[in-house]
Amino acid sequence: MKPVIITLWSVLAQAPAPAQAPALVPVPAPAEPALVDMSAAPAAADSPIAITSRVTPDPSQIGDLIRLEVTAAYPAGYAVNVPLGLKLDPLHLVSVDESEPESTGQGLRKVFTFTLQHFATGEARTPSFTLTYVDPDGAVHTAPVPPHDFTVTALLANEADPKRQGEDPPVSLEYPNTRAELAIYYAGAALIAGFVSALLWLRWRRRPRPVVLPPPEPPDVVALRALDRLQASDYAGKGEFQLHYLQLTEIMKAYLEGRFGIDALERTTDELRRTLLASEAAIAPLKPTDVVRFLQQCDLVKFARFAPPPSEAAAAVDQARGMVRATTPEQPEPEAPKDQAPKDRSPAPGPKDQATRGGKEASP
Repeated sequence: MKPVIITLWSVLAQAPAPAQAPALVPVPAPAEPALVDMSAAPAAADSPIAITSRVTPDPSQIGDLIRLEVTAAYPAGYAVNVPLGLKLDPLHLVSVDESEPESTGQGLRKVFTFTLQHFATGEARTPSFTLTYVDPDGAVHTAPVPPHDFTVTALLANEADPKRQGEDPPVSLEYPNTRAELAIYYAGAALIAGFVSALLWLRWRRRPRPVVLPPPEPPDVVALRALDRLQASDYAGKGEFQLHYLQLTEIMKAYLEGRFGIDALERTTDELRRTLLASEAAIAPLKPTDVVRFLQQCDLVKFARFAPPPSEAAAAVDQARGMVRATTPEQPEPEAPKDQAPKDRSPAPGPKDQATRGGKEASP
């Protein structure tokens, strides 16, 4: 037996050495998709609840909001909920949202969204927790949610050895001095207001002021004064009959126009006659025939160069004065004040009354 072993050893020793195998170059494994990672685990072998979870985004940066979506599929008649006081340390639980149950054809499906935050870099894992479900008999059970791995990167991941920068020096925040600006604004506003006020004052001074005229004199006063001047001029005594009757006619026509509103100065005697006849009631107590006859007598002297005696010319002035006074409205007497006591209009006592009164007082 021993020789055989020696022979085999010798044969092996004399055999040529095998060629060296080429070195293998490691090939990097393809990167896993960063958006969705799914993991599923049944609650138990006989549990009717099927739970699926995923984490988005993966990888995420430190402090980002991470969404853990847990989908629970269960038969009809069951109810699945999140237990109260759920904690997912070392992750920070921000909020929990759950969708309404939706039908899948063979049962129901409900999605629970947990919003989380993680403040450490590197590989991380969501802790395992349980969901509670109630069967049709009212019994409460739990179904575990499996943990899920994800990666958290730093904001300074591009630097080989990131270091914290030092604090910036304090910056002095001085409030702007607005007092000077306010003073300038107020001064400008005061100048503008003064300029506008000066313009308004000058315009007010240059405004057209109404001229207050004295009240017009009554037509009868004007006519009587003109008749007095005509009589004082004594044109008839000087032989100027036409001028005398011309002014007498103008005075009477002006009085008719001012007293009754009749357009008489620009009309002839014939034209004025029709107007006077139409206004007979307005010129009462004057009669249109008397006024027309008076004007016709004046026309005989003006146009026919008739020379009446001076006494007739003076009588014409008196006739005109009479027509004016006949149509002069009466002025109302001023009323006495109500608080003034009426005057005693009884006659004053005479000497006999005083003696009688004295004798009565002296008698016992």
